[in-house]
Amino acid sequence: MTLHWLPPSIRADAFRFYNRFMPYARLNKKELVGVLYADDLPNKQIIAAVRLRPIGEYQLVTGMLVHPHYRGQALGHQLMSNLQEQLIARPSFLFSLPELTAFYRQHRFFESSETKTEECADIPAEITQLYKRYVSKGKQLCLMQHRP
Repeated sequence: MTLHWLPPSIRADAFRFYNRFMPYARLNKKELVGVLYADDLPNKQIIAAVRLRPIGEYQLVTGMLVHPHYRGQALGHQLMSNLQEQLIARPSFLFSLPELTAFYRQHRFFESSETKTEECADIPAEITQLYKRYVSKGKQLCLMQHRP
């Protein structure tokens, strides 16, 4: 399956996909939105999606989502494999749920030396500040950095 990058003008289907399965997600025009379509259906139904949010010279992998009917088919791994070119192009980070860190480690994301609210010496300030904002709201997250 090929990851298709959607221009901002044709993201209505992606918006509906996120709204249905991840209603708290907020797409913005600055983000890159990549989708996988079902090959076995006549219409272009989105079955998985991921977003890359630019933050200064860095990027944050966010909004990785697989349609519930297609889970367990390694589509998350396929998304991550298709992202490698973009992940190498700019320093890349993500905020993982604790139970997903092993998954992301398989794709060369590693936890920062410190993922609590203290300053992260090896993580850019822009990323650290955003991470702190999320965890200050009570979210359990692990800050991870891609290392090619």
